[in-house]
Amino acid sequence: MAIGTGNAETDDEFLFDCFVDSGVLVPFLQPKSAQMVIAGRTGSGKTAIIRYIARNQDYAVELDPRDMSMNYVSNSDALRFLTAIGADLDLLFQVLWKHVICIEFIRLRWSIKDESKSFAVFQGIYDRFFGDARKRKSLEYLKRWQDKFWITMDENIKEITSSFEEKLNASFGAEIAKYKAGGQYDKRMSAGQKTEIIDRFRKIVNAEQLQELSGVIDILAEPDNVDSRRSFYILVDKLDENWVESSIRFKMIRALLESLKSLRRIQNLKVLVSLRNDVRERVLQETSDVTFQREKFDDYSLQLKWGKYDLFSLVERRINQLFKLRYSAGNIGFYDIFPSKVGAIDAFGWMLERTLMRPRDILLFVNECIAQADGSTEISVTGMRKAEVIYAQKRRDALLQEWFSAFPSLNKVLDLFAGLQKVSSTFEELLGSPVEDFALGLSAEQKLGHDPLFETCATFVQGKGVTELRVIAEAAAIAYRAGALGLKVRSGDPIIYSHINEPLIAATALGPDTRTRVHSMLHGAYRLQEGNKP
Repeated sequence: MAIGTGNAETDDEFLFDCFVDSGVLVPFLQPKSAQMVIAGRTGSGKTAIIRYIARNQDYAVELDPRDMSMNYVSNSDALRFLTAIGADLDLLFQVLWKHVICIEFIRLRWSIKDESKSFAVFQGIYDRFFGDARKRKSLEYLKRWQDKFWITMDENIKEITSSFEEKLNASFGAEIAKYKAGGQYDKRMSAGQKTEIIDRFRKIVNAEQLQELSGVIDILAEPDNVDSRRSFYILVDKLDENWVESSIRFKMIRALLESLKSLRRIQNLKVLVSLRNDVRERVLQETSDVTFQREKFDDYSLQLKWGKYDLFSLVERRINQLFKLRYSAGNIGFYDIFPSKVGAIDAFGWMLERTLMRPRDILLFVNECIAQADGSTEISVTGMRKAEVIYAQKRRDALLQEWFSAFPSLNKVLDLFAGLQKVSSTFEELLGSPVEDFALGLSAEQKLGHDPLFETCATFVQGKGVTELRVIAEAAAIAYRAGALGLKVRSGDPIIYSHINEPLIAATALGPDTRTRVHSMLHGAYRLQEGNKP
């Protein structure tokens, strides 16, 4: 018995009948609202919202990046060459996203399912806007695609990538051929040669499709009597999966986020992008420049947050659904099968303390408790404590997996702060051998990805000006960001957690008297005992 899987993709038995809105559906359903990014940690309900909207809205389509043949893009010899010589492909990737979304909107808006309908829809658009000289180029762009509005998304990606390759080969095909032949041609080119080719590439993108696509968006933004009565939804999920080669994945996600602003001009279209917080962190790490700041992203995103009442309602509905499905019973709630208290603490509150206030956490914890009570008519406190250990070990493993892309050394960070076998410690208690062993161990291994701690630890070990305190502070800031640690920044301050308070804290704000507290979610995994609260 279980009250769901904790994974929205495989949770049909409970997801739709037991759906709980934590207060975010209204802005996500309103095309005119700025919120277009469903932001949150893994298990916070992003995919559940995507699936709920797709199921309950008449005009909604999900874009699965795994079906978009983006590896066709990453395998293009021309684009590989441009990447090798340092060209910024951001504008090209924006063109790809805008093209795909515009075509999907046309298909959705006019219910295009075959080639004849594709031609008819284009003719209607052409007749309506032909008299506007400013839209002629954009109409020509649509004309080139008039027979392809109905083809699949992966075919569209291949078509537009091939059209770019033709233009690039016409402009500098000889250089692409030399690069393809091997011999590290890109490294033998002079800086002047590279600059000249990059300039030609920019002109191709800027002069051609960006201007034309902007006009296409203007055309699609013109409402008619039918449009005014309908809202259309294009939903993008699964960006955290391996849908394209990792060398360009985060650049393509950035390009998608950059494209959202211009797509807002289509006032009856809502593009919703589901994005995990750790993936956003990698996007910021790998594409950081003056034009893409965290604040710009925040303008278009809404962070999913859950309160105790919403999570209790979610669990109650699912427990009731479970018993109705199995036994056709009457209304059964949480306290009908759980004890009222664990020690002196309310049982549900005790469980919530061991979560990051996410649906997946509490659902999996409840399921572990149910598993421990197999054969019994109720769940005991002893069973809940046994379930806590299993649950905590799974949460630790899930936390490491969740943040591996952004913080690949998080496992070592957790060992550092839990290694003293104390729930709470000050930075001063970690000085000496704990932090030295941590830095030596991390720097001795091969650097993984964009590990932000590797250089700090390596510089400390080399004795080049990095202090023990700085190593601890940077490690603590990462563990706090991941949700594994609570921090009391200064004596007298309250303890704060990233899932409740500020999502980020700068390492420079932390000092010798900063106190850490391992999150209760992990106590069972490290066999930590209460009794040393800050």
